[in-house]
Amino acid sequence: MLLKKYLSTLPGFAFMTEEDLDHIASAMDVEEYPEGHVFLYQDKPARAFHLLLEGAVKVGYYGRLNRYHAVRMLKPGEFFGGLSLVDSKPVMANYAADGDVKVASLPLSAFLLLYQPNSALGCHFQHVIASHLAWDLKARHLALRDLLGKLYPAG
Repeated sequence: MLLKKYLSTLPGFAFMTEEDLDHIASAMDVEEYPEGHVFLYQDKPARAFHLLLEGAVKVGYYGRLNRYHAVRMLKPGEFFGGLSLVDSKPVMANYAADGDVKVASLPLSAFLLLYQPNSALGCHFQHVIASHLAWDLKARHLALRDLLGKLYPAG
């Protein structure tokens, strides 16, 4: 799979130049991981920005009494780890491979270089991150709404 071509099909990347896509794709490491590999740990800062290429990643957190709560399942084309990198705060959930997966990862140092707004590439990359964060916020809102519906059923 050509990562550059794959990136160009994702929302936000379509308007980037070939050169911009080259820079981003060359900064990412593509690797395969086995079932159960944990990419991000709850309450720990992210060290990379990840893009799921193949397989599924389950998202969940440990609540009171160390009980695990599944939140959602990521599918190919979805990013994760961005919010922690942007706000320099710990991740709020665990992100683990659900079966064998292939993931492209952008290390923290490359993420920070690309996230600077003083170039066209930086502005385009910030747009991609903002789009991802908006999608993530919507998913979290729906999960919270579902949880509240279970806690306080109508009628």
